[in-house]
Amino acid sequence: MRGVEIVKSLGPELDIILKDVAIDHIVKGVQVLSRALYIRYFKGYRLQVAGKRRVREMIDKEIKGKDNEELAQLLTTLWNRTNGRLYHAMYNKVRTINEEVDKIVRIEDDAARVFLDELLGEYDKDRLYLCILLNEVKFSREVIKEKLDKDVPFEEWPPAPPPAEEEEEAAPQPAATEGTPEA
Repeated sequence: MRGVEIVKSLGPELDIILKDVAIDHIVKGVQVLSRALYIRYFKGYRLQVAGKRRVREMIDKEIKGKDNEELAQLLTTLWNRTNGRLYHAMYNKVRTINEEVDKIVRIEDDAARVFLDELLGEYDKDRLYLCILLNEVKFSREVIKEKLDKDVPFEEWPPAPPPAEEEEEAAPQPAATEGTPEA
């Protein structure tokens, strides 16, 4: 699943992202990501006055309108960084199933319930839901509905793991040199 599809599916959760992540971090990230995007939305504007509104306008046009995957990934990364304790708590729990979390196809419902019960003691339902969606945690939609009272807006959930990267074949051999060996 692509990050742009996830961000496009967010309703009120998008406001949570904009509340959690400092607007100036988003603007600085956009400036590094794409100079043209930065100029289009932020050059000449005082962020203290128009920051959040301009960021929301950019998200609506670039992600929802133009499917800007890089911007969606930037928002996901910034949100994960801002909510680092939650992200790492979730990651460490999921990692108990398989050290290579990207290879997990599905997390059994019993394990998912235990994880969520533990995390609900410290984090709110909205942020847990965001963490699950943005990071494609392989909980079933039934457990998400039961524990967080949220519906997953995708037909296919949990998403399939990313395709396995092909390992490099044998290292390239140096080209043979021509000539005769020296005596």
